[in-house]
Amino acid sequence: MIEPKAIDHTTLFVRSIERSKAYYQRLFAVDCKVREDSPGTLVVESPHIHFFLVEDPEAPADFVAKQHLSLQVDDLDQAMEILADRGVTGTSAGEVTFFRHNNYRWCEWRDPDGIRLECVQTTP
Repeated sequence: MIEPKAIDHTTLFVRSIERSKAYYQRLFAVDCKVREDSPGTLVVESPHIHFFLVEDPEAPADFVAKQHLSLQVDDLDQAMEILADRGVTGTSAGEVTFFRHNNYRWCEWRDPDGIRLECVQTTP
């Protein structure tokens, strides 16, 4: 049986690459660049993560809003302060305690396309 150790990357659909690029670079310590062989694809990466944003202006809003990206951070309180400093509104927070492994505290909000973003800090 295959035993995965982590999700390596994922792809999210957005309505505007340029708007998403500006948003993600404003909030996170990531580099964003258009993938040379795929002009509608944005590569988002840092030393710790990488994922793709694919532009689809026709994607239904309810489909886009069902997407979810959870990012692990070392200090959730600091992440929440940064969100507030950057003018992000509509955040909520809580704690997950039902997993056998990797329970966490969380804070979530929606990006300009309605994608649910979340920062998590693991708890003992």
